[in-house]
Amino acid sequence: MNCKKYLEHIMYYFASAFVTVLRVIFHYLQIGFKSFIIRSYFVYLIMTSFFLKFSKGNAKLDKNTLIFNLPAGRTCPGAKNCLAFVVNENGKRTIKRSKDTEFSCFAADSEQRFPNVFNQRKYNLDLLNKSFKENGFNGMVNLITNSLTYYQVKHNNVFKVRIHESGDYYSMDYLKAWLEVCENKPSLKFYSYSKSLNFFDGLALPENFYLTKSYGGRYDHLIKDNERSAKVVFSESEAINQGLAIDKDESNCFKDDPFALLIHGRQQAGTHASKSVWALKNKKRS
Repeated sequence: MNCKKYLEHIMYYFASAFVTVLRVIFHYLQIGFKSFIIRSYFVYLIMTSFFLKFSKGNAKLDKNTLIFNLPAGRTCPGAKNCLAFVVNENGKRTIKRSKDTEFSCFAADSEQRFPNVFNQRKYNLDLLNKSFKENGFNGMVNLITNSLTYYQVKHNNVFKVRIHESGDYYSMDYLKAWLEVCENKPSLKFYSYSKSLNFFDGLALPENFYLTKSYGGRYDHLIKDNERSAKVVFSESEAINQGLAIDKDESNCFKDDPFALLIHGRQQAGTHASKSVWALKNKKRS
């Protein structure tokens, strides 16, 4: 075969392959594209059903922070002054409080108002408990680690992880699972507020884990003076009188000093907490 014929054959095969690719693309665009998208979506659902659900950033946090949540109140064994949780009865979600509740956890309000928030947090707790029941402590560690890795790959620019914007460490095993995850992910900064302070007593914490001890719980006596801690205040003057800086962007979670958080979120009507929230809103408007 001469050179000209050889080149003609090569061009023919390339042209045939190109036409075949175009036919496949045309097929998906004109006939099977919708089916292709649906199938891809179901594959995505199957893959992500093995992972816990994280969100990324919010109005207060930057977009390089992943946030992990559990149901408010139900997973907070150390909660007292802020104890509030949502029950779902006959498809209607309502907030329950205890006799000690002085102000409602803002996270419970989100679960009561938004069904997707309630369902996502319940899903996380159910998956954690299932993993622990079937595979023990290591199963829980692997679940959290693999889920976190998935979101790191998905978002690519994750530097911090906020553990529990809602919820808390509900068991010693669960806390230790997170601490092991921190050791497995040394490039990330992990931080959280907690009232489950009895679990932390005597534990060595990884260098990349930042704990803010939260006042208003059953274990306030375990908080030492001048260590990193947070206290909810009902006014700016209350924080000033106690010599506490008011945190607005969670930067204080990485410092060593105590600080204050202004009360926020919807509160039970007629309570001191509700009146304080309205006073703060009116002051901000003026």
